[in-house]
Amino acid sequence: MKKTLFLGLALLLAALPGLADNTITHGSDLFQTAGDGTTYAQVSLPAGYFCTGSAAWSGTIVLAGVPVATSPANVLGNTDTIIERLSDTTFNSSNVATVNAIVRVANFKSTSPITVTGCSGSSLWDVTSSAAPTQSSFAMTIYRSSSTATGGTFDSTVTINPRLTFTQQGSSVTRSLDQATITFSTSGASWTHQTGSGGLTYTSGPVQVDTNGDGVPDTNVPATSNFAAGWTNVPQSGCASTPCPVPVPHSTITARHQTKPPLPPCTTTGTTGAATAKRRGTKATAVVRCYAVSTTTNTVQ
Repeated sequence: MKKTLFLGLALLLAALPGLADNTITHGSDLFQTAGDGTTYAQVSLPAGYFCTGSAAWSGTIVLAGVPVATSPANVLGNTDTIIERLSDTTFNSSNVATVNAIVRVANFKSTSPITVTGCSGSSLWDVTSSAAPTQSSFAMTIYRSSSTATGGTFDSTVTINPRLTFTQQGSSVTRSLDQATITFSTSGASWTHQTGSGGLTYTSGPVQVDTNGDGVPDTNVPATSNFAAGWTNVPQSGCASTPCPVPVPHSTITARHQTKPPLPPCTTTGTTGAATAKRRGTKATAVVRCYAVSTTTNTVQ
């Protein structure tokens, strides 16, 4: 009788869906953007900025996401943006939780160099964008429909202080420009407790990441946790089973910033039909699906 009872309980537990967590634990949220022309910086620089004789320069610099350098190497795949939630947070009786967060990584490069006249040496300068050393925390409000829900939505007002770095080709001359704080509003973005198929997580403890864009990991950020931003339990076109990846939009009066969860470390295999990929940096030979790259729009004032 006892044996039958225990077997019945085991079968019942095995049939249950993923359980809700009442506490969202401290962790990192990972994002990827694309260089499709919709991520850009609008910049105006005075005469003499690049060198004594340089002409004034103004224009739009198109940017693409650059996978962040990590230690251990390559563990965050194509992640170019990392937001850290600074503490644990527990849902209240209304199924609402609040937590402060901060931008740790926002790693981009120009899709082509800009042309600067009036300086000796090359007229071509490459541009990178990273998070400036000083960043301010911002609030996130996380919602779920009930105490048994395994996902929901979140709102936030993301603040970031970007730093643009200009490097003359063929020389070591650089110029850095810290921009004014940009504030993006996020409303109704999706989250789940865990990623879906192909989703990237890193749960082996803190990982060291490059925060200033020089390719050298310099700062520890926490592992991912039981909060997967950009995933939803609502079925989506082209997604065989939930959770499914969805955009995380940010907007201002003059800009829109949209990301999706990043791809794992992979290279396409060249097969026809659905894209496939083989993991790098591990002994695993499993083939994983590569999701479509997301888009980002970001106006730097």
